[in-house]
Amino acid sequence: MDTRKVTVFCYWNGCIKDGYDGPFYEGSSPRVIRVDSKIELSQLLDDLHLLTGFEKGKFQIDLIGRYPSIVQQQMVKYVRLPIVDDCSLEILLEVLSHYPSISNVDLYLEVKPVSDQATRKRSRQGDTNVDGSVRDDTLGTPQKGNSNGWLEDEENTDDGDCGIGVDNAVAQKDSRMKKPGLTKGLRDSVSKQVIFSSSWLDERELHVGMIFIDKDELEKAVELYSNRRQREYIAYEDRLVFMCKKRKICGWVLNAAETKSSGFEITEYTNPHTCKPVDVGADFLAGEIKGLIKAHPSLPITELSKWVKKEFGYTVSGDNMWNAKKKAITTILGDLDKSCSVLPKLMAALCSSNKMVLDWQYDSFPDPMDASFRSVFLAFPQSIEGFPHCRPLILVDTVDLSGKYPGKMLVAAGLDAENSLFPLAFAITTQESLSADTWRWFFACIRKKVTQREGICLITSPNPDIVAVVNEPEFQWAQHRFCLRHLCFKFYDVFKNNLMTEFVYKAGSTKYISSFDDYLMKIEEMNPEARKWLDQISLHQWALAHDSDRLRFGIMTTNLIFTTYSFINKARDLPITACILLIFDHLAELFKTRLGFLDESLKNRGEVYATHVMTKLEEYKLASRTHDVLPLDQTPERFQVTKVMQPANKKFFVHCSDRVCTCQTWQVYKYPCSHVIAVCRRLNFDHLQYVNDFYKTESFRGVYAAVYNPLPGVSDWLEASEVPRPFPPGSPPRSAVKPVTTESPRNNSAKASDANTGASGQSETRRSGRPKKPNSKYGI
Repeated sequence: MDTRKVTVFCYWNGCIKDGYDGPFYEGSSPRVIRVDSKIELSQLLDDLHLLTGFEKGKFQIDLIGRYPSIVQQQMVKYVRLPIVDDCSLEILLEVLSHYPSISNVDLYLEVKPVSDQATRKRSRQGDTNVDGSVRDDTLGTPQKGNSNGWLEDEENTDDGDCGIGVDNAVAQKDSRMKKPGLTKGLRDSVSKQVIFSSSWLDERELHVGMIFIDKDELEKAVELYSNRRQREYIAYEDRLVFMCKKRKICGWVLNAAETKSSGFEITEYTNPHTCKPVDVGADFLAGEIKGLIKAHPSLPITELSKWVKKEFGYTVSGDNMWNAKKKAITTILGDLDKSCSVLPKLMAALCSSNKMVLDWQYDSFPDPMDASFRSVFLAFPQSIEGFPHCRPLILVDTVDLSGKYPGKMLVAAGLDAENSLFPLAFAITTQESLSADTWRWFFACIRKKVTQREGICLITSPNPDIVAVVNEPEFQWAQHRFCLRHLCFKFYDVFKNNLMTEFVYKAGSTKYISSFDDYLMKIEEMNPEARKWLDQISLHQWALAHDSDRLRFGIMTTNLIFTTYSFINKARDLPITACILLIFDHLAELFKTRLGFLDESLKNRGEVYATHVMTKLEEYKLASRTHDVLPLDQTPERFQVTKVMQPANKKFFVHCSDRVCTCQTWQVYKYPCSHVIAVCRRLNFDHLQYVNDFYKTESFRGVYAAVYNPLPGVSDWLEASEVPRPFPPGSPPRSAVKPVTTESPRNNSAKASDANTGASGQSETRRSGRPKKPNSKYGI
């Protein structure tokens, strides 16, 4: 007989739950065994009795296999396969030979005392919690059952424990008692205590003809149904009638009647509810989606909303679902202290599933297995691949993190063709005040790991430490410009004058040197010291009119990061691991959504350039009809364009080969103005030839072409042995601290060797000397 060894992961004392790709097990770690592929069921059961310690004859072990029903390149869907004979066992063990991509077989054990089985005359798959999970019950007390397979567990109200071990069975045997039903829904305490294993729970619906053993169980079924759909109802117990509390607008009604032999039967049922759910809060949703999130941490908000709609019949807002997911993730990954220790496992999972690049900074302890977390840099290859299709701009800003251990999030972003923020790189640090060393590390990571493009314009705040770092020889790869918003804040902090601050902003954002000079003259008249303060700053770093290289593309501020990425502010109070996981979720959904939008634009509307550019060109095209064009030489190069509708017949000059117009629009935004369009009309040229290629829809699509892979379930995250166990700052005692950094290459994998993961590649992060700040009376 041709046999081979099969790796089997055995689970018991936990819950079978239904997730996005099928059943999964929660509540216990697996025991791994190796069995012959042709083993008989009786022999396997004997082995499992020895493995689990449940004595044969006193306990019965039922088996449920996790069988792949759909196997595709990037997706596997599973179903439950009851193992009832040698044939079904052989089918399960043959999975590995049919699907080489699957490395092991999952086997779920349901352990039941034999005495319990002798008294229960029904078949069931397992005790199911109110959230749809299946529970292993090892209690020896006979339970009251009915044709729908109900069980009661009144005393076990711990949401975190989905199964009771044998050691606890005797202690809880006498404490289990029946609790009468209530007349209204929305009682969470009851919904947590009632455990079901019925066919209707799988169908998520009640129906006419369903039979219950007594009145209490009928009431509990209605109550559970209403709780999960967040609907209130009124019960008329004497008539066995249940109807929606909002019966004036909702026709939900359930009538039941007592039968002579089989209990209570639903005789009339009008469904579904047509009213809105009652107070579907984030806490309730978090409890419902917790198991789903644990199995599929990267499941997007849209998919979660669809799941809630399918399961419960109502729609929740995106913000509500976002808050629910935040709460669920925080519950799964723990508070900040616990979350910090889980961080290496999450980062390893992101590296193995999406080849994320990262760089650690931590302070080592005498024990090399432990360290005090300091900073982590992360960027995804999907963003790295998309950035060459963006304009050569990098915007950098910071976010204050709140919570038990305040810190900073550093964000680097580009701009796509529609002027939307394109996520490039992130860093999270426990430093509340960022030093030059931190900025040096962050910019070095960007240059080494993210982009080596030339001619990049780097827009940041006028922070002295940033200025000192980017002026160092090794950081001359970018042309540095200041965020005008940050500069105005700094100006106001010094001079406390709103009007002068407004003039500074107008001076910096105007395209015309004459207007710039006028604003500076007004500032000097109001306060000569303010003019001297501004004169210390190079004009090209903050004034659009003096940006002679036109590197900004008209972008003057970095606050787009926060107006566009509202999710950053929503995540700022979360533990670090939850924060990074939500960043990953947002990026995956962002790429998917924008790529879908672009494909639709190309297919249905045939748009060649970005929408906002085409809108502007249409405006300029209409305005150009009032322009007179006069050639200035024999060659079609230089033209004078006059706006005839203007009172003074204002004149502008266009030079086609140099792509210059004295209105500055062409140079600043890299697409033609109304004067250029008027010249093109005279020459019978297509003005679209003068639009920068970065605005093309094809380039726009290239930005978001890469696909994010789903993140493995939390239980599948492997230990990251190449990184010390990180602790929050100050715990445990910081003795003999030595600052180090460890670097993880782009193709890092949780299973890679130390040589591939960078575990041995540690280097000192602090330099012998700190760069000097510019000596300035005003702190610039």
